[in-house]
Amino acid sequence: MGWRMSDALHGLIGWYGMAEWALLAVLTLVGVKPISALARALNGLELRLQPFVKQCTQRPVLSVLFIGLLALTLRAAVLPWLGAPAPGIHDEHSLLLQAQTYVLGRLANPTHPFWPHFESFHINQVPAYASMYFPGRSLPLAVGLWLTQTPWLGVWLSFVLMCMAAVWMLQAWVGAPLALLGGVLLVLRFGVFSYWVNSYWGGAFTALGALLVVGALPRIVQATRWTQRLALGTVMGLGAFILMTTRPYEGVLICLPVALALGWAAWKAWQSQSGQPSGWSGRAYLAAAVPSVFTGVLPVVLPVLVLTSAGAAWLLAYNLATTGHMNKTPYELNRQTYSSAPAFLTSAPIASAQRGPPYFRDFYAAESSPYQRRTSLRGWTVSVGGKIFHTWNFYLGPLLAAPFIAGLWRSRRDAFVLGGIALFGAGYALETWNFPHYTAPLLPLLWIVLLRGFAGLRETGRRGRLLCQTLPMALTALLLLPLSATLTGLPHMDINAHSRACCITNDSNLRKDVLMQLRALPGLDLVVVKDGPHNPLHFEMVYNEANIDLAPVVWAHQLSDQKEAALRAYFSERQHWRFEWRPDVPQGYTLELLTPR
Repeated sequence: MGWRMSDALHGLIGWYGMAEWALLAVLTLVGVKPISALARALNGLELRLQPFVKQCTQRPVLSVLFIGLLALTLRAAVLPWLGAPAPGIHDEHSLLLQAQTYVLGRLANPTHPFWPHFESFHINQVPAYASMYFPGRSLPLAVGLWLTQTPWLGVWLSFVLMCMAAVWMLQAWVGAPLALLGGVLLVLRFGVFSYWVNSYWGGAFTALGALLVVGALPRIVQATRWTQRLALGTVMGLGAFILMTTRPYEGVLICLPVALALGWAAWKAWQSQSGQPSGWSGRAYLAAAVPSVFTGVLPVVLPVLVLTSAGAAWLLAYNLATTGHMNKTPYELNRQTYSSAPAFLTSAPIASAQRGPPYFRDFYAAESSPYQRRTSLRGWTVSVGGKIFHTWNFYLGPLLAAPFIAGLWRSRRDAFVLGGIALFGAGYALETWNFPHYTAPLLPLLWIVLLRGFAGLRETGRRGRLLCQTLPMALTALLLLPLSATLTGLPHMDINAHSRACCITNDSNLRKDVLMQLRALPGLDLVVVKDGPHNPLHFEMVYNEANIDLAPVVWAHQLSDQKEAALRAYFSERQHWRFEWRPDVPQGYTLELLTPR
C-alpha cells in the first residue's frame, strides 16, 4: 500500500515535487525553532549583498541586466550535458515548421502533391502546408533559425528577455530590491531545467508580452510628460501584440483588467484636473477634457492601437494564407479536419472529417477526454481542480506557497491584482486543456502577489525573515537534484514534465537519433513509416521541413502499395527506407533499407 501511494505521488509531482515537500518540512521545523547559527550565517550573507542591492535600487537597469546575465549563465553552465533540446512533442514540430516557413519568407507553404503521405499532428496540409498555431508563437524560433540555424537559441533568448522584463515590471509594483529577488526566483525555478527554457512550446515569449503590459500600467498612471506616456504606450502595445499573436484568448483575459484600470485612472485624473466647473456647459466640458485627451490619453492609446492593429492585420493575413479565409483560423481548420473536441468546454462538439492514419483517431480520442467529462458535475470539478493544482504546482509549488498566501492578504484591497487573477481563473476554467504555457499571461500578477508576500513575511519578525532568506537557498539546493540526474542519470527523472516546474533532463529522442544516423550517410533519404497498432500516441516520426522536396530526410506514411510506388518514383533520387515500430525487438523498431546505395 505504501509503495502504491509513493508511486502515485511520484506520478503526480515527480521527484522534484517530492523534494520540494521534504524541504518545506525542514523549513517548517526551522521556522518553529530558528537555528541561531543558520540565522547568523544568512544575516551575514545578506549584509554582504547589501552594497549590490543598494546599487540596484539606485540604478534599476543594473538589476535588469544582472538577472539577464544570471539567466544566461545558469543555463549555459549545463550546456555541455544538457544542450539544445530535440523536439519531441507534436506541438514542437508544428511550431518548428512555422518558424522554418517564416525564414523562407512566407506565411504558408504550398500543398505537396503527395500530401496524404505527410499528414502530421497539429499541421494542416490543404489548402496550404502550415502549422495550426497562431503566428506569433514561433517568432523566437524563427529568430534563432535566422541568426544561427539553431531555433532553440531563440527560445533561450526569449526566456532571458522574460526574466529581464519581470524585473522591470516588478520595479514598478513592489520596488527595486524585491524586484531583484523576484528575478532571482524566476531564474532559479524556470531557468535551467523547466520546459519553458528546454522545449519549443513558447511559454516564456507569451509571458514576456504580459509582463510588458502589466509593467507599463503603473508607469503610465504616474507619468507626467506626454513623451513618457508615448514610450510606455509603445511598450504596452508591443506586449499586447505578442499576446494577441501567441495566445489571444488568454491575452484578452489579462489585457481587459489593464484596460479597465487605465480607464479608471484616466477618469480620476480628469476629475482631479477639471474639478467641477461652475455653470457647467458643453464649452466648459471641452475646455477641461480636450487638453487631458491630447496630453494624457492619446500618447498611450495611439501606439497601442497601431501595434494591436498590426497584430490583427498579421492574424488576418495568416488566416488567409493558411486557410484561404481571413475569418477562419488554421487552428479551427485543423480541428475540423482531425479532432472532434473544441478548445472550450462550453462549445459544441466539432463535426470532424477525422482524416489521417487510424492511430490518429486513438490520439484524438485520448485528447478529448477532458471535454467528454464536462457533462457531469464531477467532471467540471476535476477539470477546475486540476487547473488550480497544476497552475499552483508549476508557478509556486510548496516552497513558495507561504509567501504567496501572505501576498494575497497584503493585496486584499488591490482590485486590479486580485480581480485580474479571478477574471483569468474564470476564463481559464472554460478551456478544455490545461498546460502552464496557457496560463503564461498570469505570471506578472502571481509574481506581484508573491513578492508582496516576501515583504510581508519579513515584517513578521525573526521567523518570517529567516524563511524569506532560506527560500531562495532552498530553490538553489533543489537544482542539485536534476543536475545529478543530468550528470549521472540518477535519480531517473521525467523527460517531458510539461505540467511541472521541473524537469527536462534527458535529451534522448528516437527521431533525432535516426536522423543523425541517416545524415551521417551520403545522399538524400526517404523514410516510409509503416503505421500500426504499436505507434505511440504522443510521439510521431512523420514530420517534415517546410520545403519537403529539399529536405535531407523526408518522412512519409505508408499507404497502399500503388500510392507508395508513386511516392518512391517521385523521390527516385533518394535512398528508400522502411521504419516500423516493433515491440518484439530489443530497440523497439526496425529501419530497413529498401534500395541499395
